[in-house]
Amino acid sequence: MPVTWVIVADSSRARFFSLTSRTGPLQELEGMTHPEGRMRNQDEASDKQGGLAGGHGEGGHAFEAPTDLKHHEAEVFARQIADKLEHGRVGNDYDKLILLAPPAFLGALRKALNDHVANLVYATVDKDLVAENEAVIRQHIL
Repeated sequence: MPVTWVIVADSSRARFFSLTSRTGPLQELEGMTHPEGRMRNQDEASDKQGGLAGGHGEGGHAFEAPTDLKHHEAEVFARQIADKLEHGRVGNDYDKLILLAPPAFLGALRKALNDHVANLVYATVDKDLVAENEAVIRQHIL
C-alpha cells in the first residue's frame, strides 16, 4: 500500500505524518524541534559579542545581522529535515511527500532536498500550519 508522508514545518518545528489513503486518518509519526529558529531579534543581538573584528581598526564588525542569523538557522533546520527525509527514502518508508510550510521556509526546505527526495514531492502548500490540529492540516492537503 502506498504511503505518503506529510511534513508540516516552520523554522523551529517539524511534524511528520503518514497518510495511507485519501480518506484515511493522518497518523502523526514524530516531530523535530530547532529552538534556535525561535530566537527573537533581540535575543540574537544580545547573544553576539560586539566590537571590531580583529580588534585593530580593520573596519569590520563581529556582529552578524539578525535576519542573516535567522535565515542561517532556518537553512540548518531545513537540512536536518532533508536528512530525515533522505533516511526515510532509503528505508522505503514512504512513496510520496507533501510539504506544508510558510513560504520562506518552504523555499529553504526545497533547496535542502536532494534530487531523489525532491522527485518524490507530490504537492506543496505554502502556509504555516505547524501548530494546527490534524483536521485543519488535512483540509489543506486534499
